[in-house]
Amino acid sequence: MPLAQSDSFKQNCFFWKVFGLWPGRTPNKYYKYFSFAYLMTTLAAYNALLTLNLYYTPRQIDLFIHEVIFYFTEIAISTKACMIIFKRKQIVSIFELLDCDEFKRNDSTGHQIVENHNSYYKLYYKIVFVVSHFTYLSQVLLPVIGMLIFKTSLDLPICEYYFLSEQYKDNYFTLIFVYQSVGMYGHMMYNVNIDTLIVGFMLLAIAQMKVLSHDLENLKIEKKYTGREEELDYKQLQKLHKRLKHYALVLKYCADFQEIINAIMFVQYGVGAACICVTMCGFVLPDLKIETFIFMVGYFFVMNLQVFVPSWLGTQLRFESQELMVAAYKSDWIPRSKSYRQSIKLFLERAKHPVVITGLKIFPLSLATYISVMKMAYSCFTLVRFIKDRQEH
Repeated sequence: MPLAQSDSFKQNCFFWKVFGLWPGRTPNKYYKYFSFAYLMTTLAAYNALLTLNLYYTPRQIDLFIHEVIFYFTEIAISTKACMIIFKRKQIVSIFELLDCDEFKRNDSTGHQIVENHNSYYKLYYKIVFVVSHFTYLSQVLLPVIGMLIFKTSLDLPICEYYFLSEQYKDNYFTLIFVYQSVGMYGHMMYNVNIDTLIVGFMLLAIAQMKVLSHDLENLKIEKKYTGREEELDYKQLQKLHKRLKHYALVLKYCADFQEIINAIMFVQYGVGAACICVTMCGFVLPDLKIETFIFMVGYFFVMNLQVFVPSWLGTQLRFESQELMVAAYKSDWIPRSKSYRQSIKLFLERAKHPVVITGLKIFPLSLATYISVMKMAYSCFTLVRFIKDRQEH
């Protein structure tokens, strides 16, 4: 196990730093100049050109779908990048909270629970990292290989920049292609490392809930203990207070985490539904190139992950927080002192309200929400298909 749980997010911080988002816990005075120049070039100017391109895109559904996919994605990416820039202090405080003594485990069971969830996070990061790079290469590298080997035509990887003349694009095609490709890669890494950060925070919250549940359930008298009843009660009360302090810190961790992702999850679910709908429309387009089809399959998979995984983990977190009441009932509380039983009662009253992560306090992150998002995406897809069929006939 790493010395600190925040070490699990070292790769996220590394890529944020490379791509101009993260000056670190102790910012370098020169880093802000690099960050400003990089973000203005590859984020602000990049999105301004995408907006201008969308405005000039011909109103044909097959052309419009391709442009809208990237534009919707850019809305979510820009919001996530702003989250890292403006919420840096809150993210650092969460890292420090993860490394506090109450979150560290010395017993074998608690250690194993935390270690398992760190392993789950690392596995998920690798999956998203590999799938995202596969999707990126299918959109950028495969067309270049096809042009070099099979002499096929090469299109721009993101959008056609319809506001530019054909002669201008032909003259500066290589420069525009490289600019779009580099910008696309940086934005993909924003997506990968911010989405996985959110998943990692939720996984570690679930791990702490499971550890707390295990500790409460095993808050029992040791059979070999032969001390006086007063000493026994005092010892058990101290153990209970330690668990309650741990619970208060877990609630603070969840509240801080909720504050950071409050707006971002609202945008991600809304944009995710739109992107899933547009991607399904793209699958039924005629004369779909193989590299475009591969890209859209990978893109569809990643967009589903971005909506499904937080929904599933939100459901798991709510369930584990409710299980704390059952664990407290299983502890050896009946023969204890009045003050001990009162502390248990107060804990149970608080635990009746489960931890629920929401998007802008409008909808919970749950499997029911994911199903609603997919239903809405499919309804929009059928509407677009109906309109397209009417235009054709």
